[in-house]
Amino acid sequence: MTEYIKEYRKGSTWSQNPDRDYLYMECKLCGAFETTAEDSIAVTCHQCVIEMCDAPDMKTRKNKGRPSGWHFMTEFIDQNGNVYFKGVEQPKLKGTLSQTVVEKKLKYTKKQKEEYMQKAALKVNILKKELKDLRWKKDKKAVMQKIKNYSKIMNGKVTEQWVAKLFS
Repeated sequence: MTEYIKEYRKGSTWSQNPDRDYLYMECKLCGAFETTAEDSIAVTCHQCVIEMCDAPDMKTRKNKGRPSGWHFMTEFIDQNGNVYFKGVEQPKLKGTLSQTVVEKKLKYTKKQKEEYMQKAALKVNILKKELKDLRWKKDKKAVMQKIKNYSKIMNGKVTEQWVAKLFS
């Protein structure tokens, strides 16, 4: 039986107590020193273990040209003409209908959202000043509704609909 070199060293890593001695033993393959238990006979370091193992097989999903959530649509026709009703293919209807066009929602960047939120805050400030000068309830009601709408954008609900409605 082969004897491997053993050493006692003070704790040096973040997980070790610097006042305590730890047993280090020579790796049986490469000779690097690794921390071990007191009753260890031999040790293999983490680098040698990595070399022994095969790389994991990474399975990637292939894009089939369908938008996300297509199987929840009541009717979906892909680019090959296959017809699906709620995710179930209908082979009898293949090629009879035109392809489904899916519109992507416009997404705003963080900077654009902050810009719209600032604009909304300015508008709310102006409307509140205007509200003080109003006398009739019917006039106040219209201004209060505008304030409510701009407040939604101020609170971070920046959507394409609200931006089109309020800033166009």
